[in-house]
Order: sequence, then C-alpha cells, then structure tokens
Amino acid sequence: MKKARGDLTRGSLFRHLLRLAVPIIFSYILQDAFNIVDMIFVGRLGPGAIAAVGISGNLLRLIGVFSLGISTGAGIMVAQYLGARNLAQAEHIAMQAIFLAVFFSIGVSLVGYPLAEYGLLAVRMVDPEVLRLGTTYMHITLLGISTMFVSMALGSIFRAGGDAITPMGVLIFSTLINIVLDPLLIFGLWGFPKLGVAGSAYATLIGRGAGVVVLLYFCWTDRAPVSLRRVQFRIDFSEMIDILRLGVYSSMQGFWRHISRLGFLWVIGPYGKNIVAAYTICMRLRILVMNPGFGIANSVSPLVGQNLGANQMERAEKSTRIANLFGAVLMAGIGAIFLIFPQMFIRIFTPDTTVIEIGAVYLQFLSPTFGFIAFSLILGKALNGAGDTLSPMVITLASQVGVGLGLVILLSHLIGLNGVWLGIALSNVVQGVVMWLWYRTGRWKTIKVMKRVPKAA
Repeated sequence: MKKARGDLTRGSLFRHLLRLAVPIIFSYILQDAFNIVDMIFVGRLGPGAIAAVGISGNLLRLIGVFSLGISTGAGIMVAQYLGARNLAQAEHIAMQAIFLAVFFSIGVSLVGYPLAEYGLLAVRMVDPEVLRLGTTYMHITLLGISTMFVSMALGSIFRAGGDAITPMGVLIFSTLINIVLDPLLIFGLWGFPKLGVAGSAYATLIGRGAGVVVLLYFCWTDRAPVSLRRVQFRIDFSEMIDILRLGVYSSMQGFWRHISRLGFLWVIGPYGKNIVAAYTICMRLRILVMNPGFGIANSVSPLVGQNLGANQMERAEKSTRIANLFGAVLMAGIGAIFLIFPQMFIRIFTPDTTVIEIGAVYLQFLSPTFGFIAFSLILGKALNGAGDTLSPMVITLASQVGVGLGLVILLSHLIGLNGVWLGIALSNVVQGVVMWLWYRTGRWKTIKVMKRVPKAA
C-alpha cells in the first residue's frame, strides 16, 4: 500500500492515469457487483421485487448525493494540499470530512425514514407489492446509510493521495461478504432467516460496514496517504464550510442527475411493472458500462488537483487531454458490444421474455451515446479537480432535467415508449458536447482553492 501512495506531480501522466484508473475501474465493477448480485438474486423473486429494489435504489441514490458533495470537496482539498506539500493540513481536512459524513448521514436517516413510502408514491408507484417491498428496502438501508457516507469520503481521500489500490482491496473484501450473505438472507439457506428483499438490503449494509471499519483502521495505523492518528479530534467549522463550499455543487449535480432519473420513472411508471423492470435492468447495465468512464474520471481529478496545487498548469491540462481521449474510445467500444448483443446481457437478470424484448430496444437507443457520456464524466471531474464544481452542475441540470426530462415527456406523448428512450439518449449527447465546449473556454484555470496560507493542524 505504501508503494501505491503517489506523487502525481512528476513522472509519466499516462502511467499515473493507468495506475489510478485500473484499480478504480475494478472498484466500480465491484461496487456494481453489490447491485448486480442483488439484482440477480432478487430477480428470482419476480418483476415486483425487481421494480421495488430498482426504484428504491434510485430514491436512495438521490439521498446519497449529500455524500458525493462531502467526498468531492474533501478530495479536491486533500489533493491540492498534498500537491503543495502540506501534509498536516491535508490530514486535518480528512478528519473534518469524516465528521461531516457522520453528521449528514444521521440527519438523512432521521428525515428519510418516515418519508420512504411517500417517495415511492411520488414517482407514481401504486402497485401494492412494489410499495410494500420498496418501503422495507428503503427503511433498512436508511438505518445504515452512514456506511455509504463514510466509505465514499474515505475512498476519495485515499485516491486524492494517489492510492487507489487500498480502497479496491477493501471493496473486494466487502463484496465477498455481500455475495455470501445475499442467498443466505434472501432465500433462508443453511438455517438463516428467509427475508426476501429485506435480506438483500441487510447483506449490502453488512458488507459495506465491514469495509468502512477496515479503511478507518488503515487511517489510524499510518497505512493511508494521510494519517488520522496525528490529527486533533476536534470539529473545525471553518474547514467543514470549505469542504461543503466546494462539494455542494457536486451534490447538486448528482441531485439533478437523479431527479431526471426519477422523472423518467415518473413517465415510465404508468406503462406497468414490466416496463419499469426493463428500465431498471438497463440502467444497471448502463452503470456497468460507465465504470471505465467513472474510473478514468476519478483518476483525472487527483491528477489535476495535485498538479494545480504544485502550480503545474500545463501538466494538469495534458492529463485531462490524455484521459478524455482514452475514456471516450474505451466506452464507445464497450457501447458497441451492447448495441450488437442487447438481449444477451438483459437475460442475465431475468428470464421474462417481455422484459427482455423491451430492454433490448432501450439498449439500442442508449448504447451509441456512451462516448458522449465519457466526455461528460471525465471533463466534469477534471473541472472538479481544479475547483470548478459549479459549471458541471449547471450543465447537468440543463442537459438532464431541461433537455432530457423535457424531451422524454414530449416524445412519450408523440411517439410513445420509444420517445422515452430517444429523449434519454439525446440528453447524454447534449451533456457531453456542452461539457467539452465549457472546458475549452479555460475559465477553470483562474479558480483558487487554497485561498489563505494554511495553518498546521
């Protein structure tokens, strides 16, 4: 793990990119394994269970955007302070990020628990089975949502220090726990209680919670890019505000993205649970395909951050160019495979022929846009690494909610269900093009994150 701690201000940029991106991509695949394993097992319980978990997952991801803001803000600040060779302040920021993650997760649990069923009703899910199972799934997950908040903050801190290998190893451990517990708790094997959809939620929480414990142990035993053992255990509201100031727009970016997804569900819901099940499966496949883009995007953010902290502007720009070309080519190639063989991938999740046929049509609309999604992800994270979190949020709001949701509503009335798929696909194209045009203006170069001489913690 010590070898994985990287000074990203020197050496080959492409080598740094690969060293960070490969474990991050693998980590995202493993993170998806949480969801994919759940969906495969839950899929054996029927379309109602698939729809319940899928819709609940979308609502929970909407709630989880708060954790995205904390992790993004902390990652930007830690990367730039490490680039400026100020380890004490980087460690102090890491501690404040953990405090924020705990505080916000408690607030989310208190507010979200009593509103779980209302959230499902808000997206017009009126099927009694979907309501019952979805509410149960959300209640269990909300009680343990602190594991999501803290794990995201810690993962971002490790990557900001150039260490993407340790979070990957911990995620392997967490995923194995989840895979083992899923069939035991869902189907009641080997004497375990038969919990159905609830068992899926418990398995995920237990696996994620075990990973958080391991990451915190590394931080307290000097096996992380920053050590928490030397940091004063105190709350610093000034630094918390700085983290939130940088991260709030990333939270809003995630918020608008998930609002658009819920809006799509609001349009799709009246078509019936088979359509919702097909959409849910295809969105899981979409996220799986996006993992290379996520991995490369989350690699370019610390590259840009550390190099800007070290006042190496040209190197920061070059890292973005390399990442963008690499990610767009890779994701477009994967999208082509999904375009040619859509039914083969959907059949992994369900044997229902109706769901397979519907999902195959959606994938054929969606797959050609993956190259544009790569542009959006990578350039957005490059802007984040420079401290520009507002612009990606505005672009996401305009393209996903304004263009995407607007087109989905309009086209669904004009040409039916295919209009929904077409509207979603066009929103991806618009977002990628606009993100590239904004990055080309170069205004992100003028942003300063370290606005004062940092004091030692």
